[in-house]
Amino acid sequence: MSAIQPVVDAAEVDRVLGTRVLRWFSAHQRVVDALVAVTCLLVQALGLVLPGAQPLWPGLPLVILSSALLLWRRRYPRAILVAVALANTAGVVLPAPVAPVTLPAAVALYTVAAMLPTGTALSGYAVLVGLPAAGLLVRLLMTGSSRAPSLLEPLALLALAAGVAARGVTQRRAALTQLVNQRLTTARVVERQRIAAEMHDVVAHSLSTMISLADGASSGSERHPERSARALAQLGGVGRSALGEMNRVLQILREGDAVLDQRLHRSGHNVSDVEEVVEVFRSTGMPVTLTRSGGAMPEQPALVTTVYRIVQESLTNVLRYAVDPTRVEVGIDVAPGTVAVRVTDDGRIDTHRTRAPSQGSGQGLPGIAARAAAYGGTSEAGPCAGGGWSTSATLHIERGAAT
Repeated sequence: MSAIQPVVDAAEVDRVLGTRVLRWFSAHQRVVDALVAVTCLLVQALGLVLPGAQPLWPGLPLVILSSALLLWRRRYPRAILVAVALANTAGVVLPAPVAPVTLPAAVALYTVAAMLPTGTALSGYAVLVGLPAAGLLVRLLMTGSSRAPSLLEPLALLALAAGVAARGVTQRRAALTQLVNQRLTTARVVERQRIAAEMHDVVAHSLSTMISLADGASSGSERHPERSARALAQLGGVGRSALGEMNRVLQILREGDAVLDQRLHRSGHNVSDVEEVVEVFRSTGMPVTLTRSGGAMPEQPALVTTVYRIVQESLTNVLRYAVDPTRVEVGIDVAPGTVAVRVTDDGRIDTHRTRAPSQGSGQGLPGIAARAAAYGGTSEAGPCAGGGWSTSATLHIERGAAT
């Protein structure tokens, strides 16, 4: 499986967080490099012309060369830095020495510090300052020049600090981009899981009920025509309800409208009452009864939906796996701070495979456990001591998931 590509890149983060000027600079890097080279050329040339203390030869060719090299500073930052340093070194060792070309050197050092690790930037500063200093030292020893070499260049130090700061901003932008992509990926996974759970609730429960209704209507059409007619009517109702639920789930996959998404999010809690789902299963011939005890169910949509889904899943499992149950009991007990749901039956487990293979997805009991865990509770499922099966879940209301 191919890796999931980031859905947001650094350019998108710059577009959202950066100013208009910064966005323009990011989108027109070649134009910016040309402007920087021309600016360095003009400033350094004026430094040669205005004072009149230095000859234009060889100072001007070195200025032109050093400024032109900046056009490739992003592609070859190390090489350009070394080339500018060598140009400065050549200028100080010539018979008619010229002052170092400081501005292009500062730009080259800034580029290295902004694009490469701090250790490389420090090495670049050493090269940029060390090579001309070595040239001055050689000239001092050979000619007795009064100009002594120096390893502290204020403009180079300022460029180094600015480049390190710019690299920090770039790293924070990359970290922010990664964080945004991680959150989007997590949200996508959570949404896929939610859709899968909803699809399981709609398809598995509704189709299991429809199959049982159809089988009951077919087998009892001659002996119990009234019951068959009711089963067929109920079959149509379940099918229409399942189709509506399916359409709502599929709309989540198709559309990204914020208003629609909010409506769909709330529509997930618009489930029927537990009495209605019990009546649906009773119409399949299942001898199911519902008993409520304790206080009234809190008016929390998410809690009502959770109880509904647990009862629905438990009864679906009875419909699939229990053989000839004569008693199916659904009990809901509301106590201070908790809601307990229990579904038991006295059916036999089909150990001889006399029934058609189950179409279960294996997500039913884990789904019940996950719903109970969302309310800080637990769930249990297993055979009863006297035969049959029991599924129970306890929900802690005060620790419930936010609605």
